Amino acid sequence: MDIEDKIRSRIEAILLNDARNCAELRMAADSEEPLENEPFSEERNLYQRIISSYRSAISQVNSLLEENVGFLSGFCRIVEGIKDKDDFREVCAHVVDCILQDMGAEYCGVRYVARPGPDQETCCLEGIREQRKFFCRHDNATLLGCPGFYQAVSRLAAETAECANIRDVYRDPRFNSVDFPGVVRSLVCLPLRVGPEPAGALVLSNSLPNFFTDNHTRILRILASTLAHLWFLTAGRSAGAEKPAEAPPPAFPADEEPLSVILLNFQGDGCARGVPVDQESIRRLRGPLAATLNARESIVLYGESELLALLPGIPGDRLYARADKLRRTFREYQAAQGGRLRHLRVNVGYSTCEAGEDLSRTLEIASMMMSTHQADDLLSEAGSPK
Repeated sequence: MDIEDKIRSRIEAILLNDARNCAELRMAADSEEPLENEPFSEERNLYQRIISSYRSAISQVNSLLEENVGFLSGFCRIVEGIKDKDDFREVCAHVVDCILQDMGAEYCGVRYVARPGPDQETCCLEGIREQRKFFCRHDNATLLGCPGFYQAVSRLAAETAECANIRDVYRDPRFNSVDFPGVVRSLVCLPLRVGPEPAGALVLSNSLPNFFTDNHTRILRILASTLAHLWFLTAGRSAGAEKPAEAPPPAFPADEEPLSVILLNFQGDGCARGVPVDQESIRRLRGPLAATLNARESIVLYGESELLALLPGIPGDRLYARADKLRRTFREYQAAQGGRLRHLRVNVGYSTCEAGEDLSRTLEIASMMMSTHQADDLLSEAGSPK
């Protein structure tokens, strides 16, 4: 029912109710002594109720208008941010960032085929908003460290033509066997479809049921179609293409300088899948990675199988490029070892603390997201057939 029908139905209800009241008053007046009322009091009351209905309807229209303008502004920001990018991974990183900021999602992930063909590889880039945003890029067959969630998204992407808007995953029998993470209650899944088979999926979730509206999905359908087209245009592009020289970071006043962090989690692959890397190997990796940093930046051991890079003065819009540079440096170092480190893989997470924000909270969220991927590997190995 559109706004005009709602206004008409409300006014008709008021008129019918008023007519019913008038009829009852006449019946009472016929059987008893006439009632003394203030002249035009009934008409005045009727007009006030009609005006109140108009005000309520106009307020709803204004709210919908503000919501749509906000979504369109967010979509424009996405388009402005990706129009000069030819790396699909960087495009996905910008899209996830904007969705978390402008569309109310608490989680957003993009799963896509990174290398089509017989040796197909899948890449996932995801972000979560827990007081602040944290992003993770990995090659695991998982989202939010939950294999059941990943499989549910894959099924939805295969079954859905354009958009699946699940109002409450706990009330949908298709997901009875899935142990959803806390940020997943309402869920939107949009396949990135090129041809008959999906090339990936764009996923949004919120911890509240019935969160995503038709206004969300209208914009998201356009966004998913744009992502699918960009994937098609960039699918054959080499991931190892030479990057342009990085511009110096912007200058900030001392009390406004942000602090960005990049967390690199190393794990065994193949026969060593899910086995944490020993710290001596981590120490050897630290050297070539530290060589890519400038004089103010540092990289330190963090936990049992992780390295933490601290980047003062690097704002959020520069962070994806820095994280990608560390990842490429690891790949180059790995290739130069003659197969000695071929069993290693790396998951990369990153976030930015603005001036005055608590770094410990950022690291807490980082550890939560990165450790879930490691736990997922261990569980997958334990449950795999021997």
